[in-house]
Amino acid sequence: MGTSNEITYLGHTFIPYGNIIGKDEETRFQRLMDRTDTLSPLLSKTDGYDYYEFNRVTGSAADIYFHPVSKLYYVPIGGGLCRIDVREQYKYIKRL
Repeated sequence: MGTSNEITYLGHTFIPYGNIIGKDEETRFQRLMDRTDTLSPLLSKTDGYDYYEFNRVTGSAADIYFHPVSKLYYVPIGGGLCRIDVREQYKYIKRL
């Protein structure tokens, strides 16, 4: 049985994990991009991924989502849902 905060998108289950913190949007975005693996997104446009649709479905509750099947963390960006190394990013993350 799933938890109440799970969301499903394109058949994948995600759990909102946290938000990237920073003094301004530009710094926040740079920290996010520096730690993402954009070469191998979990979901991309070819999979039917749409950034705005994902935000609408999830209610934009988080910057980072946990994927329980792969046990990895992902961030939704325009190019897809891309992996992030939470350990390297930890001091810049506020848990939900």
